[in-house]
Amino acid sequence: MDVLRVEDLRKSFRHDMSLRRREVLHGVSFEAIAGEILGFLGPNGAGKTTTIKIILGLLRADSGDVRLFGRPAGERAVRARIGFLPENPYVFPHLSLIEFLEFCGHMTGMRGTVLRARIEEVIWMVGLESSRARLKTYSKGQLQRVGLAQAILHDPELLILDEPFSGLDPLGRIKMRDILVGLRNQGKTIFFSSHILPDVETMCDRTCIIREGLIVRCVGIDDLIRIGESRVEMIVRGCPPECFDTLDDYLESKNSTGDEFFLLVKKQDYVRTVVQVVYNSGGEILKIVNQHPSLEEVFLNEMLSEFKQSRVKTPEEEHTFIGF
Repeated sequence: MDVLRVEDLRKSFRHDMSLRRREVLHGVSFEAIAGEILGFLGPNGAGKTTTIKIILGLLRADSGDVRLFGRPAGERAVRARIGFLPENPYVFPHLSLIEFLEFCGHMTGMRGTVLRARIEEVIWMVGLESSRARLKTYSKGQLQRVGLAQAILHDPELLILDEPFSGLDPLGRIKMRDILVGLRNQGKTIFFSSHILPDVETMCDRTCIIREGLIVRCVGIDDLIRIGESRVEMIVRGCPPECFDTLDDYLESKNSTGDEFFLLVKKQDYVRTVVQVVYNSGGEILKIVNQHPSLEEVFLNEMLSEFKQSRVKTPEEEHTFIGF
């Protein structure tokens, strides 16, 4: 079942003080299924936060539709099943952690012993059980975990997180990843935006890449493997260099270290020919593996390439310039 479905979202804003409007979302569509971690990857200004605000009802789209659990996103009962962590969570600095979470719990209708027990549980989950000082003394990384604690306090089925790794040190990022993977293992659905590629690739079941307000690709782990399955990496040893002279049309690259050669074969169909040449020259094969690109390679390729499907710009966009 689709926990979150976004269809053809379009949003424009007025440009500066003029009456002209500039479209920032150009028909964004994607879905998140139950029990998965869906990454929303893109550079700053690509439209990630605008999309999230529309999903949450904080902004109104010009057109398009958002469904949560199969229901219109604006329904109060649907919103109660969502937890949200903004990029820069605001807390009341004069409160302690427990006082702040009590306040958040009351806003969701939680009371009494149920609330107190849940507060102790989420504090332990985010690793702040030893922190009882006022929130004004907390570091950026600690405040990010406080924000996550309030997002999961009412045990939501869907978590929407805007740049949850922002400002975290390496240890903080590892802790955040472990928490989110643990929640996914409990059956929660997690949708989060980020521009930190290693975190997205490590955690996500699927990733949607957004560029200039348009989804340019959605990939999963299996997709990454299929993208590069036609190329094969081979490591061979004991071959005279001249034996590869006949393989220029079969090899994408060739590098050597001592008597070992690292070959990248263009197609799976070419492997048999390369193997025969190696054996006939008296060499041995140490390794043969299918090569697939990393998420970073896919992302950079999408960022640097032209749109695969061109769109017609409005007259306003044609005459909009970015100044310094």
